[in-house]
Amino acid sequence: MLAAAPFGESHARADDWPQWRGPRRDAVSEEKGLLQSWPAGGPKVAWQASGLGTGYSSVVVGRGRLLTMGRKESDVVVTALDAATGKPMWTRKIGETSRHPCSTPTLDGDHLYALDPDGELVCLQVATGEVVWQTSFIDNFAGRMMSGRGYGESPLIDGERLICTPGGADAALVALDKLTGNVVWKAKLPEIGSAGRDGAGFSSIVVTEAAGLRQYVQLVGRGAIGIDARDGRFLWGYNAIANETANIPTPVVHNEFVFAANGYTAGSVLLKLVPDNSQSGAAQGVKAEVVYSLTGSQFQNHHGGVVRLGDFLFAGHGNNNGLPTCLEFKTGRVVWKRRGLGVGSAAVVYADGQLYFRYQNGVVALIEASNRGYNLKGTFEIPGAGGDSWAHPVVANGRLYLREQDTLWVYDLRRDSQTTESVASKPAPAPNAALVAIRKLGVSVESLSVEAEKGRRIYEYALVPVDKNRPETTLLVTLTDSQLMSQGLLSDELLRLLKELPGPLVVSLAGSKVSDAGLQQLQRLNVVGLNLELCSRVTDAGMEPLRQFQQLRVLVLTGTSITHAGLRHLVANASLLALDLELCDGITDDACELLGEMKQLRSLVLKKSGFERQRISDAGLKRLDQLAHLEVLNLYGNSVTDAGLTHLQPLKKLRELNLSLLAITDAGLKHLQPLTALEHLELLYSEGFAGPTLSNGMVEFLEPLTNLTTLNLTGAKLTDTGLERLRVLKKLKTLQVVRTRVSAEGIQAFRAAVPNCEIIR
Repeated sequence: MLAAAPFGESHARADDWPQWRGPRRDAVSEEKGLLQSWPAGGPKVAWQASGLGTGYSSVVVGRGRLLTMGRKESDVVVTALDAATGKPMWTRKIGETSRHPCSTPTLDGDHLYALDPDGELVCLQVATGEVVWQTSFIDNFAGRMMSGRGYGESPLIDGERLICTPGGADAALVALDKLTGNVVWKAKLPEIGSAGRDGAGFSSIVVTEAAGLRQYVQLVGRGAIGIDARDGRFLWGYNAIANETANIPTPVVHNEFVFAANGYTAGSVLLKLVPDNSQSGAAQGVKAEVVYSLTGSQFQNHHGGVVRLGDFLFAGHGNNNGLPTCLEFKTGRVVWKRRGLGVGSAAVVYADGQLYFRYQNGVVALIEASNRGYNLKGTFEIPGAGGDSWAHPVVANGRLYLREQDTLWVYDLRRDSQTTESVASKPAPAPNAALVAIRKLGVSVESLSVEAEKGRRIYEYALVPVDKNRPETTLLVTLTDSQLMSQGLLSDELLRLLKELPGPLVVSLAGSKVSDAGLQQLQRLNVVGLNLELCSRVTDAGMEPLRQFQQLRVLVLTGTSITHAGLRHLVANASLLALDLELCDGITDDACELLGEMKQLRSLVLKKSGFERQRISDAGLKRLDQLAHLEVLNLYGNSVTDAGLTHLQPLKKLRELNLSLLAITDAGLKHLQPLTALEHLELLYSEGFAGPTLSNGMVEFLEPLTNLTTLNLTGAKLTDTGLERLRVLKKLKTLQVVRTRVSAEGIQAFRAAVPNCEIIR
């Protein structure tokens, strides 16, 4: 399945992880004997270490050491730990910066190569941390980044050379003698197009022998390029994959192909590299032919990377999203796509048949690496996470390494070290003839349990008994493409069996190719919930038959193409209590007028609605002020301002409110004071996408919300003084103060005053 490694392995053991994305820079580990599912809470913690400094650098493992980078105050430091125990070995300052280190160092024999955010490249002795040589991208190569965040690539060792990307006009890429730092060659780029910006991106170089030439493939500010490994000669370029903000993911190379994906709506492309001898007398050239390209809505990757396994690609899809996705490598066909369990982008690594998805908010998911469909095998949350967890996961020596800013968590993945592998079991419905028969067709049928459906709390509205005098078990029925006919329809036999199942049904067709006509077939069933997330064939017209679903209480339309035209049909369905429109690009302010007519709604998810186009603004929120029964409202990532929050005041029954990533301030929170029923409030600030700018000034507006049980203040400029005032919130059970200014002493005092509250810092 996997190609032989062409570079970077001369001193690496099979179970080491000596560089960015592993021995072959493909995020594939050859570890075996690992857990195939996780117990509740995740695998066992082997050890934990702190003192790494802030930053997003991943780790490398080899020669008995674990090495990474971080920032301590203004110092950029490289830290070496004992790989088995986490015991500190040495720390070396390599520069000064105001930025977060993003680069992962590269281990090669006795030497370590590290690049700081301001372009200081150093070679260190692995044993001691002593500096062997040092050079500056800025001073020596007139280096330039396309973004102000600083350098983020990880240096490549190829034989006796070190290859890196200063981004200078005359030194876009350079080859250095790895032992001395002396320049071997510099690569100058021609104009390849207007998309993107000049300078280096955040991607790291990979090597291919495509078209008969050893070449370095890199994603720079202007797009994907190929450079002759012998002399730095420019070979080819592809501009259309660049964006204006940050080009980040490392390309995937296989045989004659290059797959490049990018975020910020740039999309993805598969290029075929072929010999180009069109210029007589010139050295052999290379031409990049487009096999296919995908739009940002079809597939894009923000910065979590893509993994190729045989004929398929696996990655997190979306702009600052990590929707688990499987693509066919040579065609670009989306095989399956699902909503992820975590928030934000997802970094992915593969080992022993499983994909490890590490989300921006610290959620880690184990997903089977199969083109047959999405199969979640376990999940847990990194302690103390909740902000921007961007460091990529590493699997080496039977362990999972997860960097969370200053702290490293190491989990034991070895199958023979665990007492159990089973995830929490879901309740099973009582068997009947229809249930037995339908399971023989491969259909999953379970008793609906909100607790078992992590991330699907919306289903609680489907548990309301249809007949209060005859409460019945609500069944969760999951249908996949294998149970659908080619036209996206259900067979008569399947419909008959579904109709004979006892109790009301929540039908999940998530990620399937169900058609509008297939939805119409479901009218025959007692459907109280319908999950259509990421169903690409569902259109506005498909909403028309749903107006006749008299018992439909929950409808999930995440990531579909639904617009206000589709919502017009749903207005007539008075039974609908919960509606999820996350990631629906067509849901903008115009749609809010129709949503405002659904006065029976109790849960409305508008997370990142219109995110790629026109987000919901104050005007749209005003149109929702008649939803007097609303209990849950998610506005994550929209364009509501301080002034717009006043439109929330009529929603007196709100229990859950998510205002994360909104450009609001302390002053805006004063409009929340009348919402005294609030139990859950999310105010997350993300460094990558901004959000609420909050300080101690917010506290006076939070003090009246005495029913709060969970409060997320990640990224706020909260100090011990503000935290002390929050002690009046005696019902708090969870308080997130990740990346705030509160101290350990302040937290200790708060715990003494509110002993039942878990503080995540």
